Amino acid sequence: MEQKFQEISEVVKEVRRIRHELSAEFGHDPHKFGEYCRELEKELRKSGKYKFAESPQQKPETSESSNNDGVD
Repeated sequence: MEQKFQEISEVVKEVRRIRHELSAEFGHDPHKFGEYCRELEKELRKSGKYKFAESPQQKPETSESSNNDGVD
C-alpha cells in the first residue's frame, strides 16, 4: 500500500511541475493561458485529425440556429 501511495505521489509531483512550467510560460496569467488553449483547440479542430466532444453549453449549429443572428 505504501508503494502505491509513493507512486501516486510521484505522479502528483510530475503534474504539479508541468503545471508550474506551463503557468510560467504564460507569465502566470490564466487569461493568457486560456487564450492559448482556445487558439490551439481551433487549430486542432481545423486539422481534422482529432474528434472533440461538445460541452453541454455548446450546441451544434443547425441551419435554423445559424440564421437567427442570436435572436430567440
